[in-house]
Amino acid sequence: MISLVCSKPDLIPVDDTGIRWLDLEVDYALARAYWRGHGQDLSRDTWEGAHVSGYQYAALVREGQILSCAAAWRYSDEAWEVAAVGTLDGFRRQGYAMRVVAFVTAYILAAGRAATCHTGEDNAAMQATARRVGFREITEGRSK
Repeated sequence: MISLVCSKPDLIPVDDTGIRWLDLEVDYALARAYWRGHGQDLSRDTWEGAHVSGYQYAALVREGQILSCAAAWRYSDEAWEVAAVGTLDGFRRQGYAMRVVAFVTAYILAAGRAATCHTGEDNAAMQATARRVGFREITEGRSK
């Protein structure tokens, strides 16, 4: 597992046109269709449970479809995680995940929290996306 952090001076702003926060009630069907595109069925209980657990989802939405999504996970009073990042097949490698990750990261930093991100050592795409937004790897309590 790789741990990353982003601070306000390091955040690289990007175009957030078309990115918005998903509404718990209004956007369930939209979110469910997106998760199906990733081979998962999103039940109403899972969707609501994620919100109760501190997840808030932002997405790049175009023509009634989520192309890319990320969440701000409020896991502590001091730090919030950029989590659940994904882009539908057919829309990858166009910078959409980077834009959504930057949107969520800016929100976390504006709220006065540390912006963190954790990903697998084998997830080169997420590592590259996070670094393009301004995240730095943390090793032994210090960032690189």
